[in-house]
Amino acid sequence: MSTKSSDGSAVRRQPVGVDCTVSVPRNAAGDLETGVRDRLGGADGVDAVEEVDLQGIRPGLNDLTVTVSASLVVDDGAETAARLEDRFGVSEVEVELRTGPP
Repeated sequence: MSTKSSDGSAVRRQPVGVDCTVSVPRNAAGDLETGVRDRLGGADGVDAVEEVDLQGIRPGLNDLTVTVSASLVVDDGAETAARLEDRFGVSEVEVELRTGPP
């Protein structure tokens, strides 16, 4: 599936798997998974957060640090790690490009 970019050219949506660490504020609305989805989904180029698997939790004074494995749909798989790490609270990103429909 493709969508149109702001200049009218087609943008190919690409499924990727992501392993990363996400910090979620303790006072964030919703549950922990919602907080992780909000952090990942707010990154530039992320079209959808399809699955989230919380693999480990480390409590901090003001936040919870979560080790996450997630399935995302993005507009540029090559830029995904850098774009996610640009988000505050997202680090140690490893991306696996996947084949097949998003």
